[in-house]
Amino acid sequence: MMTKPTTTISPPPPSDFVFDIENDSFSCFARRLESDFPFLRVTKVDVAGDTVLSSDHGGMRILCLYRGEGEVFLPKNYRTQEGDGQPLPADQYCPDPIDPQFAETLRRIRRGLDTVSATARPPIDAVLRRWNESGQIFCGDISGELWRLLEQTKRPWSTDLDTGSTDTEGAIEELFRCHRDVGFSTKTVDSWEHLMAGDQLIVTENEPLQVRGDFRCFSLENIERTQSHVSAVRRLRFLLDTAGGCSPGFDPFRRLPITWFPVPLDEVGDGVDSGDGGDGINFFNNHVVNIPAENSPTHFHPYNPIGGGTPQTEFYLVLDPAAYNLATAGLTPEIILYPNLADLTRYERIALRPGMIVYMPPCTGHRGLNVFALIMTVPGFKPGNELYLDRDIFEQTGGTALYNETHLNSKNFERLEDFYVPTHRGVGTVR
Repeated sequence: MMTKPTTTISPPPPSDFVFDIENDSFSCFARRLESDFPFLRVTKVDVAGDTVLSSDHGGMRILCLYRGEGEVFLPKNYRTQEGDGQPLPADQYCPDPIDPQFAETLRRIRRGLDTVSATARPPIDAVLRRWNESGQIFCGDISGELWRLLEQTKRPWSTDLDTGSTDTEGAIEELFRCHRDVGFSTKTVDSWEHLMAGDQLIVTENEPLQVRGDFRCFSLENIERTQSHVSAVRRLRFLLDTAGGCSPGFDPFRRLPITWFPVPLDEVGDGVDSGDGGDGINFFNNHVVNIPAENSPTHFHPYNPIGGGTPQTEFYLVLDPAAYNLATAGLTPEIILYPNLADLTRYERIALRPGMIVYMPPCTGHRGLNVFALIMTVPGFKPGNELYLDRDIFEQTGGTALYNETHLNSKNFERLEDFYVPTHRGVGTVR
């Protein structure tokens, strides 16, 4: 006899998982995140007027706008990897000339496109679309495409290995060595530029930013990282929209302000993206996504991370879809949480609103429904660490608990029992 699942639909939300950036519960969230990751300092920042943003503790600080609008002053010669979404203003930016060696790498990939596997073609095609060969320029950050190669495909990516050639496979591998140095544009004038919800600012003690306006930010600072590995401003409108699929009445939206920075594959040997303790340079990633219920799988991130390093902790900051005029078909944003993988009859279904934060430690099953959110992770979106749970929910509860039918065949691990009791709780080790 199946046990009938117990369901909680709340507001007000349970304090174990859900907080609000606009009230006193935010301090509880900040303490919890800082306890799990002692090298982080978590605050919120209100900007009203003209001010300078810098680090509070001498580290690398990331400020994510969640409400309001403003401007940031960017000087002449500022460089950015934006521009693969909406083009950067031509009267303010000039794409850097493409490096000849990188251009030859792209030509090698293009010559071997017919040998690239069906699963690898979408991210490879997205890389090539950023290339204007006649203009000898390349705009944008391809880290997201490299993450997709690691997360969603298997090697070899090219069948040219079957013929004894390594040209195409080797050219794709080269992308992992050069991605941090390509796709830049340089500012040609001093000017103020618009900021809005979802945009992000990265500052250090030696590289502050002057801003003005009326907006609020979620702030996270790594006190042990004194330099930034990304450009100082990440504006969603200038980033490639990687959303796929079509949901009637629900606008797709998926931008990657700070995504996983992979290391060169020859540094890890077997093609698993690990590097320094499994995390490389990563300590924090985020995506801004409008999540339709029908495309959203229930999943979790294991305590024992695949590829090593720090287990992935995830949290949502709910945004207002009206900031981008996104249609949501009038649906209520929600999240479903499975706090105990050993008992999938127990879950919580929580109604969400802008400003709420949902905190999901490793091995917490979760599924966002019709929600526009800034999805943040520490140390990042680790390749191979999103494990799909819908098949187990269906089988353990006889279909009485909430699951996504379209993802019943997405299961990508052997036994859920292997994740019941964590043998590694070493959060907070990444720097």
